[in-house]
Amino acid sequence: MAFIFPDALELKRVSRFPANVSGLYSCGRRRFPADEQEMIFGKYEVTVRLDSDARLCRDEIDGRIMNIPFPNVVFKRPGMRIRLDGVSPREAIGFSYPAETVALLRSWGLFPEEPFLPLRLGTELQRLVGEFRKFIRICTSLENPGDRIDGICFDILRELLFVRQGAPAGERTPESRIREVELYFQHHFDEKLALDTVAEQFGFSHASFYQYWKRTFHTTPHRYVEELKLRAAAAALLRSKEPLAEIVRELQFSGAGSFHRKFRERFHVTPGEFRREKERWAKELADLFSE
Repeated sequence: MAFIFPDALELKRVSRFPANVSGLYSCGRRRFPADEQEMIFGKYEVTVRLDSDARLCRDEIDGRIMNIPFPNVVFKRPGMRIRLDGVSPREAIGFSYPAETVALLRSWGLFPEEPFLPLRLGTELQRLVGEFRKFIRICTSLENPGDRIDGICFDILRELLFVRQGAPAGERTPESRIREVELYFQHHFDEKLALDTVAEQFGFSHASFYQYWKRTFHTTPHRYVEELKLRAAAAALLRSKEPLAEIVRELQFSGAGSFHRKFRERFHVTPGEFRREKERWAKELADLFSE
C-alpha cells in the first residue's frame, strides 16, 4: 500500500521554521512498474529505503549504480536522474523540500555530497519513522499539521546525517556540534527544554557547552532560545487574533507576567500595544526576521 501527499506546503503552519516540507510518501513492499523506473527530480527528496526482498539496491543515479545493501538512504537532488532497478518490492518513506530550500539546507550541513548511504536503523531513527507513519494516519486531526511534519522530517534528516550515520558526537568538532544545537533550538524552542540535557545529547558537559555557545553566538543559550520565542510571539500577534494566554501557553513562557515583561524589554511596547499597531510593526517585524 502506498501513501502520497504531494502538497504538504499547503498544510497549516504557525511556526517560523524556514525549511517547510513540500511532499510526503510512504509505501510498504511496493514493486515499481516499468513506466515509473526513470525519474528526473526537480526538488530535494530524501528517501529512506527500510527493507526489501533483495539484498542489494542496484538503482542507477546519474549513471552510477548504487549497489549497496538495504536499508539505505538516498538524497535526490534537483536535476538528478534516477533509474530504479524494479526487481524486488521495497518498503520506504520519503519527504521532499522545494528546490529553493537547498541553499538553506546546505548551509546547515543537511545536503550531503554523497547521494546515497547505507543505513543503520537505530532506536531513535526507528522511533522517528514511527512518528512519520503515525502523522500520515492522524494528520487531518492535527491543529497545525505542517509544523508537526516539518519537525519530524527535520529530526529524521538530522538523525541520518549528524547522529547515527556520521561520526559519533565525541569525534565531531565542538563547533560543528554547536551548529547542530542551533538547528535543534530553531525547531524546538516552543517546547520545554532542559539545556543541560540538550548539551549532553550533543556530547557536551555543562561547562563546555556554555563556553562554546557563548564563543559562537556571544550570548547564553537561554537568551538565544528566549529570542526565538519572542520573535515567534511577535509573529503570532501580527498575523492572528489568538488570545495572549494561548500564545503564552503554546510558546512555553513561564507565565503571563514574565511574557509581558520580556516582550516589552525586547520590543519596547506591550503585547497589546504591538497588536493594536499592526501596520506600524509589519515592516519592522519583516526586517527582524530577515536578519
